[in-house]
Amino acid sequence: MDEDDGQPLQVASPPLPSSLYSTNMVKEFRIGGQLVLAQTSKLLDPRRTVYRLELKQPLFLPLIQFFATCCPRIRTYYPGWFLPPIIILKKRKAGWEDEFDREKQVYEVLKPLQGTVIPYLYGEGVYDGSPALVLSFIRGKTVYELLREGRLPEDKDLEALRNCLEDALRALTGYGVEYTDMKTDNFLLSDDGRATVVDLEQAELNRANVWEGSTNNANVDHLMYQLSEPRRLALRRSTGQGLLPIPGAAKGQLVHYRG
Repeated sequence: MDEDDGQPLQVASPPLPSSLYSTNMVKEFRIGGQLVLAQTSKLLDPRRTVYRLELKQPLFLPLIQFFATCCPRIRTYYPGWFLPPIIILKKRKAGWEDEFDREKQVYEVLKPLQGTVIPYLYGEGVYDGSPALVLSFIRGKTVYELLREGRLPEDKDLEALRNCLEDALRALTGYGVEYTDMKTDNFLLSDDGRATVVDLEQAELNRANVWEGSTNNANVDHLMYQLSEPRRLALRRSTGQGLLPIPGAAKGQLVHYRG
């Protein structure tokens, strides 16, 4: 990446060939002591221990969930029966104990934002002998994925993207959370046009909750400046494919991307 006038845009490494991704890596995990089985599993990034799981659900699940309305304790003893069909399992990386604990703290502080600005945290599970976060699956694409597919040729597209990212980081600022991991693959554009912030293990707590002059505000400025430079959008892909235009946004609203 070109670095002549500032720090380089932090983007993910070029993706590995799809053949290197295992489609059935996670068979089961535990949450609340209950064993949960996975029907399908996909590693989302070769550099991270993050998986998208399609869960096996018993045929009598609707009946169980019906009885839970009368006996809420069922949810406490059998949390796995109340997970959605698709979830994200984020296993703690080796040597990242402090970061894992920090991410749990951040999710607790940002509990009112779960399911919107950040994923929803269903709880802590255990996979392969290590703790793991059980998170909601959000349909959409990261900014990095969109940049791989195309570019932002018009100002209105950049402005819509800026507004989306700013809304998300402004919400974090309101809870005194400073987001420091400004990589394009950490911002997911969901189908409803919102930006969801993921990977919270490097966020800082107990910061000022004022937007103007905040680090979050400056990070948006820095990120958008670099995205606006066409030469910085030349992601070095081994395939050599060119960048295709990203569909424009109407009336300042982000288009809905299907993942």
